[in-house]
Amino acid sequence: MTKLFIMMTALLSTSARSVAAFASGKTAAAVASAPSTRRSFSSSSSSALSALSGNLVSVEECLAAFGDDGVKFVDGSWHLAADRDGRSDYEAGPRISGATFFDIDDISTKGEANPKGLPHMMPPKNLFAAAMDALDISNEDHLVVYGTKGCMFTARCFYTLRGMGHDADKVHLMQGSLGEWIDKKGLIDKDPAKAISALDLDLSAEAKYQAKDATSMVDMQTVLGVVDAEDDADSIVVDARGAARFKAEAPEPREGMRGGHMPGSFNVPFADLLDPGDPTKFMNSVELKAAFEKGGVDVSTDKKIICSCG
Repeated sequence: MTKLFIMMTALLSTSARSVAAFASGKTAAAVASAPSTRRSFSSSSSSALSALSGNLVSVEECLAAFGDDGVKFVDGSWHLAADRDGRSDYEAGPRISGATFFDIDDISTKGEANPKGLPHMMPPKNLFAAAMDALDISNEDHLVVYGTKGCMFTARCFYTLRGMGHDADKVHLMQGSLGEWIDKKGLIDKDPAKAISALDLDLSAEAKYQAKDATSMVDMQTVLGVVDAEDDADSIVVDARGAARFKAEAPEPREGMRGGHMPGSFNVPFADLLDPGDPTKFMNSVELKAAFEKGGVDVSTDKKIICSCG
């Protein structure tokens, strides 16, 4: 089967997050078996918990699972626009009642381990474990990641939770926003709340949560080897930026970055994978498959798929 990887040292922007999330984490891009249609989730004795029937779950399924002791809701909102801030929105409310907030910028690799200062790199496992303890999340919990209206990047939080060791069958991405939850009479909290901060975590304490080193990551040297090997490489690179940036017809949003793309890479714009009417939802499996085929990607390839972005 194809395997999906993300460049550890590349700037993991929102586009690559969305591509990473629709695949299963181990099987990349046999889109017909993407999480939206998979039903590999093990059943539970709780009728509420069994409502979560796959990795991608509807608001109705989430409402049915709400209140179960084994289900935790996590706000994973992140916005590219400067006028939106997921942490501030969470702290001000409203939020799903009892939900916590996972900040992909805060719970990430920083300092000497990230010499280029790249944002939202996958965290070291001791930091991730400490964050899970602070969020009162155990390895046994089923996690439902959701986002505020218009947030198209919750897939990165979803992928981080899986990549750091949470059971893939216990991480779910709500298809629909907080706004839809409210419209369907889901319970909310409106009072101000404080999100956890990495600076407040005691990394010397023994963690209850059992985290792993980040999985399905590759370094820059591996990617350069794929580019140099051209058609003989055992992997392909899929660039999830918009077509204009891929073709260097539009400037990169971050200062100092060159336009264009890696030689031999394929372009599957992340926006093509999302519902144009609601970017908190993925397109269906047929539409996802068509988006990859349009980008020249054979979704049944035996080669590994490396997702990249800006």
